Amino acid sequence: MKISVKTKGKLSDNRAVVVWLGEEGKSGLFFKQLPADLKRSVAPLIEKKRFSGKAGSAFLQGTGAGWLVLTGIGKEKKLCLNRLRKSGAVAARTALAARLLELAVPVPSVPKATVEQTAQAVVEGVWLGTYHFDRKGTKSKEETGLKELELTVSAAPAVSAAQKGARQGKILCESVCLARDLGNAPSNEMTPARLAQAAQKAGREAGFRVQVWGPAEIAKRKMGALMGVARGSREPARFIRMEYVGPRSAGRKPLLLVGKGITFDSGGISIKPSNKMEEMKFDMCGAAAVIGAMRAIAMLKLPARVVGLAPATENLPGGSAQKPGDIVRAMNGKTIEVINTDAEGRLILADALSYAQTLKPAAIVDLATLTGACVVALGDQAAGLMGNDERLLEQVKQAGSRSGDKVWPLPLWKAHTDAVRSQVADVKNVGNGKAGTITAAAFLKEFVGEFPWAHLDIAGTAWADGTCGYQVKGGTGFGVRLLVEWVKGWR
Repeated sequence: MKISVKTKGKLSDNRAVVVWLGEEGKSGLFFKQLPADLKRSVAPLIEKKRFSGKAGSAFLQGTGAGWLVLTGIGKEKKLCLNRLRKSGAVAARTALAARLLELAVPVPSVPKATVEQTAQAVVEGVWLGTYHFDRKGTKSKEETGLKELELTVSAAPAVSAAQKGARQGKILCESVCLARDLGNAPSNEMTPARLAQAAQKAGREAGFRVQVWGPAEIAKRKMGALMGVARGSREPARFIRMEYVGPRSAGRKPLLLVGKGITFDSGGISIKPSNKMEEMKFDMCGAAAVIGAMRAIAMLKLPARVVGLAPATENLPGGSAQKPGDIVRAMNGKTIEVINTDAEGRLILADALSYAQTLKPAAIVDLATLTGACVVALGDQAAGLMGNDERLLEQVKQAGSRSGDKVWPLPLWKAHTDAVRSQVADVKNVGNGKAGTITAAAFLKEFVGEFPWAHLDIAGTAWADGTCGYQVKGGTGFGVRLLVEWVKGWR
């Protein structure tokens, strides 16, 4: 998609111009600021109550000069960047439905937001809201998406700020869509080896280093938990290590991003029900988010040192698969009793977090589609947030709020840690049947040492069952923008 910034948008037959309107209608500031010709076109629609201005609403109106997309923003005083993203997505899809492939969008005034931030939010909403994935081969992405997005600002001095915001938005959207593509790809295509290749390609494109370890290297580093999960599959496991060193950051302690990369999860011997098992190709969305975030961080040239880790394997019930009751040893030497082979994500993360400790990080953030319990607790609106450092948890929460990738904190108490103690090993990979999301985090806590650590359970947010706002059905790329925002704000 081509993106440009101008001071005035033009109407034409093959493009649509977005008109932002609030619920206040003709008495609202957004209507009063419209040029006279647009007021004449819009006023009758408001008067006849054909358009309400409610957030998420849109109405396509033809004029003698071209097309308008009236787009509701709700109450004007409550307009925020995330509502703008959602409304921008609805506007773009309305234009696309009419085969209008060019869109002009004014950069509106948003309370407490700069022109740069607002322009970035518009790009994110339009781009992510029109994302399309299929393997039918009948239409290319270029034929099904917008070809041109023109941002318009009120005065020439704002052009530079809008251009900067648009550039950042473009990089973020490309990176989120990379994560979405990885998550949406079928598991026969997105094997551990292919996921590693995608990371290497992103590294070459964006300028960060990628190392990929195969079974021999994994065994050499004594990652017994990862090897245990991988035993049931014919696809060899991979451990992906990515590193970016930004300007003036060579001597800094690294920020660690860790993502779960189960490219298909059958449950192993503790096999899942067949209903919706096809969705288990999404079980590598944590790893996909880390790869996407590393790409964006490098392309934005953030002044930080960041290491991304992604253990990758399938979890299948082959003849050599690990069994309930087996005991494996993680890289840090702790033994794990495998109670349920469908609690495999925390096993591969145990080795990744153990390795993260050896890098002496400033902080660790991991992402994982870890527990169905988190979907029950928080639904699909927020990821569960747990960890061992209140300052870090607050930083991640704020980064989620700014980026639109929302999180919600859950407690992590000694009672939860006690629930994963084993009588025959140091820990067991499931708790006592209560607070499943938290006991999973309590298990991970055993492998982070004393380093500041935050865990994000993205089981409910990593994919969407339908289209809403700028999230479309399938992989959401959740976590890419959050991680970038966190690294950007790290102090």
